[in-house]
Amino acid sequence: MKKTRFGALRALALAVLAAVVTTTANFGFAQENSDVLQVRDIVYKKVGDREIKLNLFLPTNEKGETIKGLPLAIWLDSGCWYSGEPGDGGLWRQTDALKRGFAVASVSHRPINEAPFPAPMEDVRAAVRFLRKHASDYGYDPNRFVVSGASSGGHLSLTLGISDEKTPFNVGDNLDVSGEVQCVVDFFGPADFEVAFERFGDECIDCIYIANGVSRDALKKDHPDHAKLMANAKKYSPITYVDEKFAPTIILQGNDDNIVPLSQSALMYETLKVAQVRSQFIVSDGGVHDPWSLGSKIFLTREIYEFIKW
Repeated sequence: MKKTRFGALRALALAVLAAVVTTTANFGFAQENSDVLQVRDIVYKKVGDREIKLNLFLPTNEKGETIKGLPLAIWLDSGCWYSGEPGDGGLWRQTDALKRGFAVASVSHRPINEAPFPAPMEDVRAAVRFLRKHASDYGYDPNRFVVSGASSGGHLSLTLGISDEKTPFNVGDNLDVSGEVQCVVDFFGPADFEVAFERFGDECIDCIYIANGVSRDALKKDHPDHAKLMANAKKYSPITYVDEKFAPTIILQGNDDNIVPLSQSALMYETLKVAQVRSQFIVSDGGVHDPWSLGSKIFLTREIYEFIKW
């Protein structure tokens, strides 16, 4: 594993993630096994009749009681800013976060064909506020939240690293608690849409234009929506909001990623370093648009949890 030079931007996208969940009552508990308690289909936000949900996975002791005071690892179920039902915790479960002393949340959001930007950013921020508001109900530590996701999930994770003071996405319920997380684990998330549109707009696939609520034709400078597209590009780029209060962030990407280019992660990392934010950038030789192409489970687990330091 080593750093490599910036890649050329080819596209911004990820295939839609599938998530299968069972249904239980809101705030109801269902036993998964002897050492994990599932809390599924928690409604963290409503938009009209639309319910947006998350799942929780809580370690238990030998008596079957939830272990109190654990940090919370949040996985964002997102692909190309589409999301279905909440999943099972993604990479956190796959790297044994529960056994390492973390509670885990799996968070869905409204997909962009239902509600374009900034809806996904506002939804996941609302999920963080909900989870913090109800920390005492479930027993995890409200002051130690780490978030992760891949591609669009990485982008949304980066937006959760923005401080409450700077973010435009902290709207809705539970505004009496913070929408910030204390650490971000970003797998190849797009970070600077301005660069994408200005230099490589023709190569960006359709979901990025759908997310911005415009057609691909808006890339043309004489199009009536061009100014809107470029204004949105700045507004919805996590890199726009980096300052010294941004959450500590580790970025992981492969140098053969042909969907989100290495340059996006490199720009974000350099911006974090300039702001003196604790950060790390891991580039995998030969890694593609898949977290498991970036290294073994042993390698990824070691790097991620050593960076988190909890």
